[in-house]
Amino acid sequence: MKKQNIFLVLAAVAVIGFTACNGGGVSTTAKAPKLTSQIDSLNYAFGLANGNDLKMGMFQNSTDSVDKKIGAFIKGLNDGLSGPVEKNPQFSGVGNEFGSWLNQQKEAGLMGDSTLKLNYDIIKQAVINGIKKANTQMTPEQAQEYLNKTMMARQEKALLEKHGAKKEAGDKFLAENGKKPGVVTTASGLQYEVVKAGTGAKPTASDMVKVHYKGTLLDGKEFDSSYKRNEPATFGVGQVIKGWTEGLQLMPVGSKYKFYIPYNLAYGAQGTPDIPPFSTLVFEVELLEIVK
Repeated sequence: MKKQNIFLVLAAVAVIGFTACNGGGVSTTAKAPKLTSQIDSLNYAFGLANGNDLKMGMFQNSTDSVDKKIGAFIKGLNDGLSGPVEKNPQFSGVGNEFGSWLNQQKEAGLMGDSTLKLNYDIIKQAVINGIKKANTQMTPEQAQEYLNKTMMARQEKALLEKHGAKKEAGDKFLAENGKKPGVVTTASGLQYEVVKAGTGAKPTASDMVKVHYKGTLLDGKEFDSSYKRNEPATFGVGQVIKGWTEGLQLMPVGSKYKFYIPYNLAYGAQGTPDIPPFSTLVFEVELLEIVK
């Protein structure tokens, strides 16, 4: 998963209820807000990550003071929320754009999750702290990582509520399958059995390999096959799903193995257009050669 670029979304929520001081009545002092809950921390990380992006971007390209830049930016945001706009080609204009976006997102919730309510005071303060790089309480990298991990966990929980039966079926299958003669279960949870033992070298994670394979769901539905295309596939061992990366390194060239891959070593809670979320997958794999 590529890391989500949240800049345009995050900075948009930096301003409801700001009080006056500079640039149209806005306090621009960096200070540490009190964070008493996970939602407070999420709001703070949300604003801080954006403040850092602004610091690295447009806020560097001006001779104005940081306080003046922040004041113009936040005034534009407030104007965007209230309707009338004091046009400014830089900061207040960008602020207006973000504020207008916020007007359309009031019901969406933090990061699009309606159960996570926005705390505008915390987000505003975090944006200021991120721009000034003062009283940040976490680095921008930590803020981004916290946002990503938390939102991914929440998304997986929501998907599990919807597709939990698929995960349960996979867990049950693997538990029974692991008891069969010839089936080996590794520490990661990958299961494999040797259909044909080869005598060649084993690839490493940095190698390119040529393979023939067929992939099916537990119900036998085939979702991919190099045999049907009548052409082996060539790819890097480290460039495929985790179950393949681990399994291929167990295979001498000339082998044919059967992999039973739990969802967390395959396509995870998200799945693909052809593979439902939380799917345990079965692959027949022939390792033809290590490509030099």
